[in-house]
Amino acid sequence: MQYEASRAIIALSVLFVLAAAGIFTGFMLSIRNQMSSILSKLSLTIQSIIDRQDNELFPVSEDNLLSKLQEQVLKLSGILRMQKQRYKEESEEVKSLISDIAHQLKTPLANLTIYNGLLMDSGLTTDKRQEFTRILQSQTEKLTWLMDNLIKMSRLESGIITIQTQKHDIGQTVFAAIKQMYPHAERKNIEIQFSGEQRIELMHDVKWTGEAIVNVLDNAVKYTDEAGVIKVSIHKYELFARIDIEDNGKGIPEHEVSQIFKRFYRGADVTDTHGVGIGLYLARKIITEQGGYIKVSSEWGKGSLFSIFVPVCDSL
Repeated sequence: MQYEASRAIIALSVLFVLAAAGIFTGFMLSIRNQMSSILSKLSLTIQSIIDRQDNELFPVSEDNLLSKLQEQVLKLSGILRMQKQRYKEESEEVKSLISDIAHQLKTPLANLTIYNGLLMDSGLTTDKRQEFTRILQSQTEKLTWLMDNLIKMSRLESGIITIQTQKHDIGQTVFAAIKQMYPHAERKNIEIQFSGEQRIELMHDVKWTGEAIVNVLDNAVKYTDEAGVIKVSIHKYELFARIDIEDNGKGIPEHEVSQIFKRFYRGADVTDTHGVGIGLYLARKIITEQGGYIKVSSEWGKGSLFSIFVPVCDSL
């Protein structure tokens, strides 16, 4: 009896072990199948990202590891796509810039070549030689001015030059810009009138803000007729100081007002006036870098008003 009882216990033990092994094997097969399904879905998710479909194969409503993993993978996909788009845009911007620069340099370089060749003619009269020399000098100055502004533009855009603000009287900055432009205005018998409050202390980059004001003034002088008037005034508000530069020149057609701050943009009706379309672009770039902005109101044939808004100290 004792022997038979021992055999029964052994048999039961073997059956238990076999049953446990079967259950464990089944469980492992189930886990393997489940993992295989999960890996298959992950593979499909990644493939959908590669194919730019971003399909969601795990329910986003379920708060589990797989859904979170899927969410992170899709986020990574979005980030990579945005970076690719940004690199593409930057590449297109560089191509556009190179094309624009080449176009702007083409005319003065061609003129330099032409007039240099003409000056080589030994049969030129003294008057003609002097005329061609003046034209050559003018084209050289234009090329120098263009290169200087292209360098400024590229340095600002690339971040090589940074805006460094300091507390300074904006009136002095404006007055210095007017003094710089006064000889150009005087050649056209244009009067520049300046009025403003006593002292307005602003946090601004004196050099670059002055550059922006000079560019707007230069634009006013260019497109104001002989014996015209340019009025410059400064007003202080709670958050901004406003610098108004108003002229009684040609004005800007309504459909072009939104375009004038684009790089190398020139209006269809001003092609006879010297310029390449960099000044206003640089002016806005400089002012916006300091948290300000420029507004324009204009009427064709009557003149333009450029308002430069610079943040006051308390708003920074």
